[in-house]
Parts: sequence; C-alpha cells; structure tokens
Amino acid sequence: MQTLKKFPLSSDGLPTRGAVAAYERDGVVCLEGAFSHEWVQQGRRAVAAAIRTASDSSTREDHKNDGESGTFFFDTFLWRRLPSFEKFTFRSPAARLAQRVMRSRGLLLYFDMAIVKEPGTSTQTPWHYDEAYWPVSGTQICNVWTALDDVPEETALRFVLGSHKLDQNYKAIDFFTEKGMRGHEDPDPPQWGHDSQGYEIACAPMKAGDCAILNFRTHHSAPGNLQRRNRRRVICTHWFGDDARFDDKPFECNPDERGDDLVHAGALECETFPRLI
Repeated sequence: MQTLKKFPLSSDGLPTRGAVAAYERDGVVCLEGAFSHEWVQQGRRAVAAAIRTASDSSTREDHKNDGESGTFFFDTFLWRRLPSFEKFTFRSPAARLAQRVMRSRGLLLYFDMAIVKEPGTSTQTPWHYDEAYWPVSGTQICNVWTALDDVPEETALRFVLGSHKLDQNYKAIDFFTEKGMRGHEDPDPPQWGHDSQGYEIACAPMKAGDCAILNFRTHHSAPGNLQRRNRRRVICTHWFGDDARFDDKPFECNPDERGDDLVHAGALECETFPRLI
C-alpha cells in the first residue's frame, strides 16, 4: 500500500495546480498544513461541544468487550445548533479549499460532521463511497476531511485511487452492521483490501491541520483506533459545486436530509444547504 502524497498550499493559501490535478486524477488529494493551529484548536472546541450536547441523530458506540475502552462517536449538521461549529464550518479555509479543488465558481454547504475514535476503539469504517448514502448527484461534490489530531498510518484513511471514475453503483453499507441500508438494491461494494482489482490503494497519514479532500464517488475506508493514548478527532465538511443537483432517491439515505421544497434534478440551494460563495 502506498502513502498518499501531501501537497503544500500555494502562497495564497489555496491548493496548487498540482494538487487540483491529483484530485481530478485520483479522486482524492491530501493538503499539508491547510488549517492553522488556531483553526485546529477551534475545531477541537467544536468537537468537545458536539460530544457534550449530542443530538438525537448522533451515533455513539462504546466498546467494553475484550478489554476495549474506546468510543466511536459522530454527529451531523452541527452548524445549525452550535456556534463553535458554525464558526469552523463557515469561516475556516474549508470552503475555499473545496471550491478551488472542484474548479467551482460557487459553493453550497451540504453538512458538517464530527467524527471521534477514542483510543481503544476497534470499530472500522467499511469500504464505501459517499454518493451511495446521499440524495444528490453531480460531479462537483466533495468532503473536506480535516485532522484535528495526528493520524498515524495504522489508523489512517485508505483510498482506492481513481475509483471515482467507476460507472458501477454500489449499495450504502451500515457502518456498524456492515449490511446494506434499507431499500438499496445495488451490489455490495468491493472489499478492496482483499482484491484491489488492479487499482492502487493509498493510505493518508496526517498531522493535525492536514486535510484530505475526496470526491463523493471515491471508495474509502478506515481502521479502528487501537492506539493506547491518542484520540482521532475529525471534522468533515461536505460541499456542493456548480453542477450538484437534488436526487430524490426512493431509499434510505444517511443523513436523510432532503432540504427545503427541493425538486428532483433541480438546484440545491435552500435554508438547509446555504450558499457560502
């Protein structure tokens, strides 16, 4: 397995042409030091607030079997109820990074998300791609995955390079049961760790403040966090570019948020999915 190359930002604080080309070729790019120490600290405060005030839609799985002590937590649409998340999501570099990488003129926020894997958490994130879960379509849709802690190779994301160009659709997999979600009839996603089918798989170790930007059709997974002391806190922000459209899929989505009075194949801008650029 190769290590995903990190690209430094240009002098204006945005992705270089090489970084944009890597995103278009591989469906993912890793940006070095994209978020300052101040933004990392802001992100950590926001995640702490999310855990303290977890919503009904949050997911928390505690591990107490076989000597495990960790917790896997995630929650979404946090900007709507937490000022600390609103600040990070709307004012951090995330939006401009997404806009540049996708070569989009405008940008809408889809949703933000906190993910925490505490030390001693064996829960793996199964192989999947984000489009299978979301009621949207297009090519300019991405996830800015921002590391708030150092992420060593053993707990780093894995990506199937170039998989965003696959024509085959696959079902959405529940992260905990690893079964298909309700109403999904496409085939199970490939188990890329066992059969790469000729594709290259890359892992993305990061330092706090690095980020990975991935296309919503890029297949990826993540191990658990079996480190003894180190947390793995992440903020993901998800973005719509110019060609993103509402796709009113007739099956279960996650998050199953379908905006405000949207029309199938129509534009996505609404109160729930606000315009930033």
